[in-house]
Amino acid sequence: MDHSEAVLTSPHGRAPNVDRSGERGVALVMAIMFTIIVVGITVTGALTLRAHQAKTRVSFVTHGQAVQFSKSGLIEALGWLRKQTSQPVTTFAPVLDMGVAPPIMDTIDSGIGIVREFEITNSIWGRYEVWKQWDADPNATRLAWRQQMQCEDISDLRGDLAPGSVWRLRSIGYVFRRVDPNAAFNEAPNQVLGQDMTEVETRRLALQPPGQAALCTRTGSTTQVLTRGKIVGGSLGAGVFYRQGTGSITVSGTGASISGTPSQSASSTYDDTFEVVFGVSQSELAAMADYYVTSSADFPSPVPIDKVVLSTSGMTFTAAKPLKGTGVVAIIGNTTIGQGTYSAFSGLLYVQGNLTVREPCEIQGAVVVTGSVTVQGASDWVTLTYDDSILAHLRQEVGTYRLSSAIQRPMARDD
Repeated sequence: MDHSEAVLTSPHGRAPNVDRSGERGVALVMAIMFTIIVVGITVTGALTLRAHQAKTRVSFVTHGQAVQFSKSGLIEALGWLRKQTSQPVTTFAPVLDMGVAPPIMDTIDSGIGIVREFEITNSIWGRYEVWKQWDADPNATRLAWRQQMQCEDISDLRGDLAPGSVWRLRSIGYVFRRVDPNAAFNEAPNQVLGQDMTEVETRRLALQPPGQAALCTRTGSTTQVLTRGKIVGGSLGAGVFYRQGTGSITVSGTGASISGTPSQSASSTYDDTFEVVFGVSQSELAAMADYYVTSSADFPSPVPIDKVVLSTSGMTFTAAKPLKGTGVVAIIGNTTIGQGTYSAFSGLLYVQGNLTVREPCEIQGAVVVTGSVTVQGASDWVTLTYDDSILAHLRQEVGTYRLSSAIQRPMARDD
């Protein structure tokens, strides 16, 4: 055996030691590469998250906040319509007059309509504009924009309604960076960051019974005033108003009476439809009502003061749930005010169906019924009294402008 073979063979049967010091550089390179990959993934994730946050923030500013400001403009325009002493409003014309006491500050720019600006944070501001009609605007570019964005009286488009009954309101909301307060919000160095527009329709409720009477009933022959039932029209209204040629009203029993000026009145033009009594359709009233209920269990008792309640479920009023309060109540379905309820209601009661009223009960204002009517007491009285002052109050407080459609975003975009 030569020397080279001895080197390869160990007398103890173990492999000889091998020098691997040259491999240490490879491990270091692998460690560095792994570190770079991990750091790269971490940095990339952080940058992606930051970019997503920035995009979300920008989207909120350009769309979310602008939409909210635009909606604020609609609410202020609705409030402006309601505040006008002459109703219905036929001209949308907000005023800025600092020369009177107290000053009139409907807007900061009466040339546009209703305009407001307010600081959000630091140099970021919000603004909304509700444009009025002004066909003589001398600025041709602004006039073209105005004619697209202006508020409009659309009463004619919604039927044979009085001018000012229905308005389409439009509002443009802006978010802008204010650098120079002496420059317009959309002129350099100021910068518009986002804008959006919303629109809505607003209507007045007519609250106009078919006739000036305590009870308006479609059919005379199906109307009964029985024992201790009283219908009082007073000096300003009839007791009962009904459609001509539909038969005679039954007045029978102890204490049963109808009085008024005159006690009974009939007309060939009798109209008790939703569109005439309320000035809107049933679906529109549903959108405008303060309470829209589909179950008798949800009917508010008492009716909150000066509120509108529309129930699509016929009602049976009981001692546990009497008809009480002041407001406007429209019920789709047969309705009974039972004995012992001690109901006392002031306002306009509209029943699309049959109505039975038992004692004790007192209703002041006006009652409109499309079906049969039975007014009957026994141990106590049932009294229906016409009160023009209550109806006038409701027209002022309840019949004022209300949103009659959902707020829409015609300029909404996905970008």
